[in-house]
Amino acid sequence: MKKLLKKLRSKKTKKRIKYLSKHPLVVPVSTFMFLFFMTLVMFVMVGGQTIGATDTRVVQLYIDGQSRVVPTRADTVADLLERLNITVAEKDIIEPSLTAEITDDNFQINVYKARPVLVEDNGIKVVTLTAEPSPRAAVKAAGVEVFPEDIVERQPLPELSPSDIIKEGGIEERIVIDRATPVSLNIYGTVVKVRTHATTVEDLLKEKNIEVKEDDSLEPGPSTLLTNDVSVSLARVGTKLESVEEEIPLPLEYIDDPNMARGIENVKTEGRAGQKVVTYEIILENDIEVGRTAISEVIAIEPVTQVVVRGTKFIVSNPSANVALGQQIAAEMGYSDQFSCIYDIFQRESGWNHLASNRNSGAYGIPQALPGSKMGPGWQSDPAVQIRWGIGYMVNRYGSPCGAYRFWQVNHWY
Repeated sequence: MKKLLKKLRSKKTKKRIKYLSKHPLVVPVSTFMFLFFMTLVMFVMVGGQTIGATDTRVVQLYIDGQSRVVPTRADTVADLLERLNITVAEKDIIEPSLTAEITDDNFQINVYKARPVLVEDNGIKVVTLTAEPSPRAAVKAAGVEVFPEDIVERQPLPELSPSDIIKEGGIEERIVIDRATPVSLNIYGTVVKVRTHATTVEDLLKEKNIEVKEDDSLEPGPSTLLTNDVSVSLARVGTKLESVEEEIPLPLEYIDDPNMARGIENVKTEGRAGQKVVTYEIILENDIEVGRTAISEVIAIEPVTQVVVRGTKFIVSNPSANVALGQQIAAEMGYSDQFSCIYDIFQRESGWNHLASNRNSGAYGIPQALPGSKMGPGWQSDPAVQIRWGIGYMVNRYGSPCGAYRFWQVNHWY
């Protein structure tokens, strides 16, 4: 009896399979289930990070100089690093910050991992954990003061025995400081403290472009070796000389950051103005000065370049109809590539309001023309007339819209 029931069930199962195989929905349903399963597998493999056509952004990621391109839907830098399983230690440097939002394509992220660094300073060794990429910044992080004249550079790690390696604590980088010699230089009665890598008095005078005349008195002699805090004196008899301290302007270096909004600037490396001592030979007639000639110029304090990171990202905070019209007109006039400059000027002048009027001066419209009537027919109500006139004014007076914007940044008017 059991064998008979089993045989009947087997026949029914075969008929059911044969019926289902001929059903018109079998192929599409099977295909859907297969694709759904594969999608789940891919989702898990990429750590839950799906790739979409509209909401995915491409990030340029640099980790200690190694570059990689990452498509992501992460909202912030911290979110992306977490998805990529990149741990951030306390002393690591992340640029921009972990809270920075990833807003568009080609977003750049720099990750500098902290590493143990050996700093050697005239026989004194200091080990520090730092992520600073430049030798000077790493030395500063170690609490070692250096002067602009000192040479700070990376050098190869020495070959160490196994016991030395344990003692050094797994050092990854070696930075050596070559100190400049501090010298007291008395130039025609004015004392200047300088630092130099010259080895003799003669070398020092050549380095500082100081010419010694036949009647000059030099102490000590030109072949004297320089030592710390040695005093070198140069004097001239029978001639009236005057030394003046003058400032050397602060040198500036700008680094453009495409991830930061235009108009925002952050000081990355603090700089300082320098100082020089200029000696003049005074020309007298009847004991009255009638002229002077510079005979020497000595830099007492070397200037240090200040590095400033400035944003270049163009953000339209006012997506109005007038702004859209301005983009169109700028393109027609051949200045679509400078629309960011046009936008910023008009935004600050009037907020792109074609009815804006300055109660005090009478300036009017989007470009704040004074008087407004010089913009031509339709000047009171037609934003296109105002925008065309404003762009033309920038080009005629400053050469280009961005030329006008550079002037505006300094003077806050154009």
